[in-house]
Amino acid sequence: MQMESVHFPATPIALKMAVAIGIGMLVGMEREWSNKDVGVRSFAIVALLGMLASIIGLNVVIASLIGVLLLIAAMNARSILTDRSLEITTSAALIVNFLLGVLVGLGHIFTPIAGAIVMTMLLAWKTELSRFAGGLQPAEIRSAVLLGLIGFVIYPVLPKHYIDPWQLFNPSDAWISVIAIAGIGFVNYVFLRIYSTRGLYLGALFGGLVNSSATVAELAARAKETRLCWCS
Repeated sequence: MQMESVHFPATPIALKMAVAIGIGMLVGMEREWSNKDVGVRSFAIVALLGMLASIIGLNVVIASLIGVLLLIAAMNARSILTDRSLEITTSAALIVNFLLGVLVGLGHIFTPIAGAIVMTMLLAWKTELSRFAGGLQPAEIRSAVLLGLIGFVIYPVLPKHYIDPWQLFNPSDAWISVIAIAGIGFVNYVFLRIYSTRGLYLGALFGGLVNSSATVAELAARAKETRLCWCS
């Protein structure tokens, strides 16, 4: 019994192939610049594999993912034998790259392109991110956790309607101001840590778009702290 052949439309497939290869080349170029063995061609092929597998079927996606994992295992085995190190970041990037190719094959455009850009930024900013993370103090980590608690844990469970008979107090709307003020303070501190005094201007630009009054108060406090640190 002869199986019926499936014909794919040429134009959409060509577009998906171009997007998948572009995503793989973008991430792969960063790996090439970082002097990694797995570079432009490998990442482009893996993204293309994900795209082709997704338009064929789920079973092919699973089999292709297993093949990518075997490739990663062989790459890490070679790295261990050569210099006794693991290519953890490159391995994770290859898996994400494959999934981005799958998304392209499913017809998504924004999500895989945005994901590839964000992943390339994270890979390219290795030195800056390591320097920033290495210089964090326990109090700064607690502040970040507190900001996440305020914005992503407390806010979703607050009532989104007025709770008083006079229709004056809406806990959800009021809590947005708390999130804005806490976020302005945290972003300003990050800008100060990264850009020193120039961070005040960046913080003013960001905060002015959210809440000008809170920004003025927060920047005044940060400037006073910075001046005291310089004087001491």
